[in-house]
Amino acid sequence: MEGQGDLIWSAATGGPWPDPGLAGGDARFMALALRAATAGVGLSSPNPPVGCVLERDGRVLGTGVHLQAGGPHAEVLALADALDRGESPAGATAYVTLEPCCHQGRTPPCTAALLRAGVARVVVGVRDPNPRVAGGGIAALRGRGVAVTEGVLGGACAAFHAPFFKFMTRGLPWVTFLLAPREPGPASRRIGLALRRCADAVVIGRRTAEVHDPDLQDGWPAPAPPHRVLRRVVLDPEARLDPFRRAWRPLEGQPSLRATLEVAQVLRGVEDLRPGPGPGGLCLDALLRGLAARGAGRVLFEGGEELARTLMAQGLVDEFHRFRPPGPLEPPYRDPLLRWAGRPRLRVAIPGGNWEILGQYPQLQAGRVS
Repeated sequence: MEGQGDLIWSAATGGPWPDPGLAGGDARFMALALRAATAGVGLSSPNPPVGCVLERDGRVLGTGVHLQAGGPHAEVLALADALDRGESPAGATAYVTLEPCCHQGRTPPCTAALLRAGVARVVVGVRDPNPRVAGGGIAALRGRGVAVTEGVLGGACAAFHAPFFKFMTRGLPWVTFLLAPREPGPASRRIGLALRRCADAVVIGRRTAEVHDPDLQDGWPAPAPPHRVLRRVVLDPEARLDPFRRAWRPLEGQPSLRATLEVAQVLRGVEDLRPGPGPGGLCLDALLRGLAARGAGRVLFEGGEELARTLMAQGLVDEFHRFRPPGPLEPPYRDPLLRWAGRPRLRVAIPGGNWEILGQYPQLQAGRVS
């Protein structure tokens, strides 16, 4: 059974994911690859956090996770891990959550590495939507005699890589909204930090900055990986927030970002973004595209109902998390979050259509847009 920390992490990455101990055959090793891939969330953007497991005769030979854009891909790391263990990958099966790349980018194509290693079979969770791949990786492997099986745990892999799919096809980051609890406490703070750990940017409104004065610290335990960047953004259309708020203080050498419409007082360590006017003050679609251009594939909004309503009315929320007081849970169609959007577009991210409650923490609803 997973611990509470694992449950929070699973929710933050869209899970929970299939249990390798309960799956058999190909599904077992793809579940292991999915579980491994979660280690790359919050580190690999704008690339996807791909997981790879090498297997032969029912034994895991090596495991790899893509942890940094420009760094080795999961397949290459899994091959290296096998060699480090004294295992030959020749004749093995590679389980990859996302189709192996077949083009030269900042790193060589993974298909070439798999072919050189003599991998006999590749099991792919889901195809890569990148136009430079888009089935080409599978075709390249099959063209060289490698057996390829597609769609093993395809739904789970597609759900896990949904943020990358959106980033690649629409040029927008995956948006998670955390509805701030009325009475924050240690448990809510811990879950908030877990969600920040998965994000590339965290955004709050001016009122949240005034009332709660959060420091927006990263969720990564110190020291964070050197390339880890959490962009901190404050929505301040009229540039009215005073310069003494903790959100303005640079963390880990990274400046804060102020989204504003005004030519405002220059704040030390603060960079201004000008997304233009829109519903509720700022054009949030333009803001999100600007963050995507900076490499943010996942953006976490933390705030109250007004900000949630504005985002949801524009169809900009992909996933939400919120605390609830003890008591019976409402069916999704009765939830006020649905009424904000004006149509029943939200569903939970787990099978069965029931709200997820995380361990012994306060009750927490976690949902995704269908």
